[in-house]
Amino acid sequence: MFDHILNRSIAHVTRFSGKPQHFQESVAEHSFFVAYIVSILCSLLKTGGEPVDQEKALSMALVHDMEETFSGDILGPFKHHSPEVTSAIRKVNQEVIQETFRDLPETLVRHFVSLWNEEGEGKTKEAQIVKTADRLSLLAKCAEEVKVGNDFFKEMYDSQLTFLKEYKEPWWQKIQHQVLG
Repeated sequence: MFDHILNRSIAHVTRFSGKPQHFQESVAEHSFFVAYIVSILCSLLKTGGEPVDQEKALSMALVHDMEETFSGDILGPFKHHSPEVTSAIRKVNQEVIQETFRDLPETLVRHFVSLWNEEGEGKTKEAQIVKTADRLSLLAKCAEEVKVGNDFFKEMYDSQLTFLKEYKEPWWQKIQHQVLG
């Protein structure tokens, strides 16, 4: 387990590799912001009386991109080029995610892989919260880049904002105005 704790490779995987950026961001930094946003979203929901498992959502946020320790950050246009490509990438990631946690006790491996799978399926409220926080983190990254003149991120910013404005999950509808203003 000590080897796992010492492994900081996710901190060295750069997001949007090969794309023009003013501010590079590692997958670890991104995961921090996703977890932080998850905490905000869960707090808003709980304050509004919406039941949510915040601990589960936070743990899920921390492991949601752990496969990128092996794959690197695969850009969305490639990852979602076709259903076949998306399926093939998911299949490979299914195999490598076990390897990501190999130095942990088996119960933790099962727990983290289960959370990773649940987030990938996106069916539970907690998984949807993580996916929404992931989009909000991307939106913030894009806004940061666009603000300093990097138009490469403008289209992504617009598409993420449009998605979030049109997202119809009941839990999101309860807090959308608070989040997006």
